[in-house]
Amino acid sequence: METSRSRKRSRIKTRPLTGTEKALLVLLGIVLVIWLGVRFILTPQEEKINNLQVDKLELENRIAEMNSVLRREKDIKAEWEHLTKERSQILANYFPTLDQAQIIYLLNDMLPADQVDLADYGFTRPVSEQVAEMEVKNMSVNIPFAGDYNGIMNMIRAVELSPRRMMIDSLNLDRASDSSLSGSMSVKVYSLEGLADTDPNVIPIVVAENASPGSLFGSFTGYVGNQADSGNGISNGSQSGPSVGDATSGVEEPVELKGDIIHSFETRNYEFIPSHSLVKGSAVPTMIADHGRYGLRLEYKILGVEDENRTYIDLSSQNLIFNYPPSELSLMSYSFNYSPGNIGVRILKQDGSTDDIIISNGVSWLGWGKININLIGDTTEYPIKLTHLFYEVAKERDDFGVLIFDKLEVFYSEHFEESIADERVKLADYTFYEVQYGDTITSISRKVYGTEEYKNEIMANNEIKSGDVLQVGKILVLVKR
Repeated sequence: METSRSRKRSRIKTRPLTGTEKALLVLLGIVLVIWLGVRFILTPQEEKINNLQVDKLELENRIAEMNSVLRREKDIKAEWEHLTKERSQILANYFPTLDQAQIIYLLNDMLPADQVDLADYGFTRPVSEQVAEMEVKNMSVNIPFAGDYNGIMNMIRAVELSPRRMMIDSLNLDRASDSSLSGSMSVKVYSLEGLADTDPNVIPIVVAENASPGSLFGSFTGYVGNQADSGNGISNGSQSGPSVGDATSGVEEPVELKGDIIHSFETRNYEFIPSHSLVKGSAVPTMIADHGRYGLRLEYKILGVEDENRTYIDLSSQNLIFNYPPSELSLMSYSFNYSPGNIGVRILKQDGSTDDIIISNGVSWLGWGKININLIGDTTEYPIKLTHLFYEVAKERDDFGVLIFDKLEVFYSEHFEESIADERVKLADYTFYEVQYGDTITSISRKVYGTEEYKNEIMANNEIKSGDVLQVGKILVLVKR
């Protein structure tokens, strides 16, 4: 067997490789190694590098976006708080559910039962109404009534100014006698039931556990008193009534003439306008009122860096026109603290020019004060229009605080035949607090008073409801202790 294999091998002729062949084989090996390296190492690595560069670019873009968001954190928080407050305000305008007990509760509290006799309420079944792209549930309430003309008008205004969404659907009137009317009205009540997450069992009511003696709500619907303990006079104006005296002193009660109320700030038909960017604040309705249900709450924070440092309240839409000089024009103002700023009004003359009149040099009273407005006396310049109310501080002066305005009242000669007795309310001493980032009502009570006991008082005095967003920069009125 071995011999046959040796014979076969002897038949295969072999020869040694030449130098050229060896070089070619080495070159072929090198080329093969290079190709394999490129094919299986370099190309995948290049693809991975490209992919990593793309990922890096995406991550850099995401980091830039996140940094941009972080830089806008305060703005985003403020926007969120603003939207949350808007949502709360919208929800507060509607009933959480069409519950007859809640509706009756609000109607009994809202309608002037002392001026109009109201019979039993009649309710229809709830129905849906298309409002924009939403179906809003509503219910009609039929209210029979009887009373005089003024009482019925006050009832209609109460529905118009309702804190919850209501609309008078129909109104029927009959003459019951020479001095009284009777009839019925149908009021449509709206609810966001099914559209928003609300507590169906509760209508929020502002309640203060520590309501006395620190509550600001000395006035109420129909209240006529104007004077506090401090009876200081006002430059270029006056504050009615002296300080509260001893009941046994024998001093006669002061009297106040009743004029025509030409503006009572019952609806929000005014705008806040700053004189420059470093003047901050707001003009919003408040339930602290000398007349009716609402007054105007002016919150201001002024850095006096310009020649004019004012917070304007635009009243031009109210057409407060005077055809001839009144005997007297007055404005009620509630002050929580003394202030160096001036209060004034702007009038528009018939030739198109404007004139600014300072009606109070400084705020030198506490509580309700009556400010007389001395308009121009030249009858040739009439008619004139009152367009703005403003509060100002001098240059290089800074100031912040809260003022309440209500009842712009005009007097002519015929008014001096009518008078009403003046009443007074004991007032507390107040200070102001600017809300800082991270503050809550509880933390403010703890910070200012050292206890959480007065958080409900703070909420009541500043008309803050449970669930409201406490905005940074809001000026709060606090009772001094």
